Amino acid sequence: MNNLLISKSKYLNGLQCHKLLWFYYNDKEKIPQPDQTTRAKFEQGKLVGEFAKKLFPNGIQIDGDPENFSELISASSSALKHRKPIFEGAFKVKNAFARVDVLNPFNGDQWDIIEVKSSTEVKDEHIPDLAIQRYICEEAGLKIRKCYIMHVNNQYIRRGEIDPKELLTQVDITDRVSEWLPQVEQHLHEMITTINRDKHPEIAIGVYCDKPYPCPLHEMCWAFLPEDHILTLNRFSKKQGFDLINKGILDVRNIPTGLKLNDKQQRQLIAIRSSQPYIDKGAIRDFLKTMEFPIYFVDFETFDTAIPIFNLTRPYEKVPFQYSLHVLQSQDGQPDHYSFLADGSVDPRPEIMTQLQRNLGSNGTIIAYNLSFEKTILKYILESYPEYSDWYAQIEPRFVDLLKPFSSFDYYHPLQRGTASIKAVLPALTGSGYEGMEISEGETASLEYLRVTFGRVTEEERIRVRQQLEEYCQLDTLAMVRILEKLWELAT
Repeated sequence: MNNLLISKSKYLNGLQCHKLLWFYYNDKEKIPQPDQTTRAKFEQGKLVGEFAKKLFPNGIQIDGDPENFSELISASSSALKHRKPIFEGAFKVKNAFARVDVLNPFNGDQWDIIEVKSSTEVKDEHIPDLAIQRYICEEAGLKIRKCYIMHVNNQYIRRGEIDPKELLTQVDITDRVSEWLPQVEQHLHEMITTINRDKHPEIAIGVYCDKPYPCPLHEMCWAFLPEDHILTLNRFSKKQGFDLINKGILDVRNIPTGLKLNDKQQRQLIAIRSSQPYIDKGAIRDFLKTMEFPIYFVDFETFDTAIPIFNLTRPYEKVPFQYSLHVLQSQDGQPDHYSFLADGSVDPRPEIMTQLQRNLGSNGTIIAYNLSFEKTILKYILESYPEYSDWYAQIEPRFVDLLKPFSSFDYYHPLQRGTASIKAVLPALTGSGYEGMEISEGETASLEYLRVTFGRVTEEERIRVRQQLEEYCQLDTLAMVRILEKLWELAT
């Protein structure tokens, strides 16, 4: 392949899987475009990068057509002469190419490489990322002194304007990069050999399909597995699972008799082999005895951004922007509904707490599905607004987690495919779920809220999406009502 260039991102792809690398260069149309969640992460990374640049006020930005490597390299070479910080400098050696987030001059002729990440810590995959950059820079003639990761400080609390010095933390990883560096040239040689093959390498699926990042070829490579494949067995060892798959044991039904399974896995297997739900009526009755009317079903939708939007919030703190509340006065009654959706103009947390204080009453059970999530949200709110602490202390004993009978596998339906999430339980238990919804899961709700609240959209689009958000969040709490109704039926 002529003019083959391996960028640092493709180098990291190659480290994860040579099959993925081959497809990027030889059959790229088979690789799906990044989904909304992945694109949002890219945007978060760009925003963090812009704040990092504020720490180097005299820096030189290298702009230009990202596909015009020679222009970028030439501009970077000229910038080196000024001995100022360089942003996104481009360098090439042999078949390798990289752009460096920040190249910072030190003393007479040395440079530090600073890679800016939107993560809150140094991760293992950051080491080869810096190693390929250092390799290229040094082969291009630069004297590299230190290698740093600059990441988000998740203990930073916003108070007024964002302070980049407090928002970001710089960590020296030079020694770890030096340990990796000798491997880079051999890796590149092996990757070039792979790319130049007529056919992609045959690589079995494994833990690397999702590590360090979910592979975009996941769906294609895993298509041979049956619906109830080994890895859908609840909390089953991934290593054991892939070992069985490599031996040709794909379906849970064919799992070896002597393999030790825990109680939940055994219940799951019983349900799958019988094609009937596993039901422990006694345990379900005991769970239902914890209920006291009126019953309140509550659900939050949240966003978490690298750069805190509101005062008194941290990076990646989950900030509620919406809640739905259904209230059931009796077992045969119809639930009342209350809701709130923030408009983005002010911190929504005080209003949410005020409304909940009014609507949750002084007695009765408060239900959430996966209660630890709601409790975490409330805990963070109390840190910022302690005036609600006494009220929360009064209602906290009233909470019950509707997840419990499902996470305990006191009820398990084969259609759940090993998970107890509400998205799996609702259709398995009631026969209907989130089909037909424009917004049907929390991540999409969060991203859509941010897009229409803080992005540039028409008023018509904003109204349309807000209506979809109301419908989605309302269904989350109505789903809990329907699930509880089914549990009452099962317990009789």
